[in-house]
Amino acid sequence: TCEHGGKLEENKKSRIIDFSVNLNPYGPPDFVSEAIQEAIEEIHLYPDTDCTELRAEIAHKFGCEQPEVLVGAGVSELIQLVALAFVKSRVLMPKHTYGEYETATKLLGAQIKRVEMPSLRINPELIVQEMKTDDVVFICNPNNPTGQYLDKNEVALMLEEAERIDALVVLDEAYVDFVTDAFPAHKCSTQNLIILRSLTKSFAIPGIRIGYALAPEEITKEMSKIKVPWSVSVCAQKVGASVIGTAGGAFLAETRERIERSKEKIEIAIGVHTDANFYILDVGNAGEMKKKLLKHDIQVRDCTSFGLPTHIRFSVRTDEENEVLMRNLTRFYNFSGE
Repeated sequence: TCEHGGKLEENKKSRIIDFSVNLNPYGPPDFVSEAIQEAIEEIHLYPDTDCTELRAEIAHKFGCEQPEVLVGAGVSELIQLVALAFVKSRVLMPKHTYGEYETATKLLGAQIKRVEMPSLRINPELIVQEMKTDDVVFICNPNNPTGQYLDKNEVALMLEEAERIDALVVLDEAYVDFVTDAFPAHKCSTQNLIILRSLTKSFAIPGIRIGYALAPEEITKEMSKIKVPWSVSVCAQKVGASVIGTAGGAFLAETRERIERSKEKIEIAIGVHTDANFYILDVGNAGEMKKKLLKHDIQVRDCTSFGLPTHIRFSVRTDEENEVLMRNLTRFYNFSGE
């Protein structure tokens, strides 16, 4: 199994400020409750296994055809479907990235090739050099846990090579809503790209498992064939439809601005940078730092499972909460480097 953030001891849940999960600190929006109320009226019915209403909303939002959209129970389900449908003998991924790609690949017994990340940066040219025919290439953009966002030209470089040799690029955009001026990856016209999107992080609804894939119809068809029926509940479909529209867009624009202002303060205070809504920080010993902070009711993510035992990851929360973290971090860690 793959390790995740957000595990809190039962007796401490109410007190702890949880920086280990990368959720929008201003969510969930009010209109999510209304959607849940609506769903209650339909819980005596089986869910629409094709998610027709939600797929129509997503297709409208991205200007694509409905068959080019597949809805799943979170990006986790979609990663497994991609692996089951398309992994042949090998998967390519950056050295330090989201763990579920490896978990899904191991289930199939395929080879995993991790591409080096000099200075903890994804270098698209190194990925292109490694690519072989039939490879499935997982790219988390922005990358979890490093927060780096690859721009249009960097992604185009990988897509050109994937087309040339016939590999498949899977662009996991779970955190893209937190990126300022992100480019519209769905406008890249290629048969060799699957985009995965999550609604969980952007709207702070991890208890509602909902995500979607944007890909050519031939690809979504193959994934649909092996998808478990009714995996996306009535409630998840209703909530998904409520956040994908204009109200969701307005909520994101307003909260992204607030998060950006918070990021400026954090970056000035401790000299870190990210393109996403979370940071990694080299603290020497992540496990020790996590324990120290936990004594002060602060939970951060130990990045050992990402292959970074010296780093912690923490998300951007409200200004007040961020200040509590900064205060405690500076108590245990010397940012001046002296």
